[in-house]
Amino acid sequence: MSTEKAQVGRVDFDELADLCLRHRCFQSPSLFHGVLAGQLCGQERFPREHWLVLFAQLLGNETTELEGKDKQLALQLLDQTLEELSASGLSFEPLLPDELYEIEERFEGLIKWTQGFLKSLKSAKLEESKLSKEAQEGLEDLERLVALDKENLPPNEDNEKDLTAIAEFVRMVIMLLYTELHPGQPQVEKAKNPKNLH
Repeated sequence: MSTEKAQVGRVDFDELADLCLRHRCFQSPSLFHGVLAGQLCGQERFPREHWLVLFAQLLGNETTELEGKDKQLALQLLDQTLEELSASGLSFEPLLPDELYEIEERFEGLIKWTQGFLKSLKSAKLEESKLSKEAQEGLEDLERLVALDKENLPPNEDNEKDLTAIAEFVRMVIMLLYTELHPGQPQVEKAKNPKNLH
């Protein structure tokens, strides 16, 4: 009901994957979203035009501007991500393959998302010294995550639980970082016990 209404118009993984295919781009849609989240966390102001240029570059279009539905989808992704990061309801979610995908693909999506986030955050010239110890440790954990070997993750029930837990940890680190770097936004003191976990 109300949650269904909230999801209307939301850009999902498959929609972004279709756009990538149309442009013969073989980047993971998760990478796009990680890059966007890194820019939003690391910059005080992030112009929409900047995102459109960056999005086109990620698609491999160095000189072509986005138009029509592609431009609309890129801006929709920007708006929804910013809204989720700055909302008080802890609704932010990394854009990842869902459970219809194999666990290896989902884990790969999480790694790609985290790689995009970290690289983008660094390009925004984040001063880590301004972060709390907890946030700095969270960033270090994200660095360790991207170094993991996905080949050591055979599909089984335990790894399904591990993947869910790791994705939730990444989500919480990102919200903590965003809150610390944008102190005017709602706080996330209740983040340790979110109600929207399955």
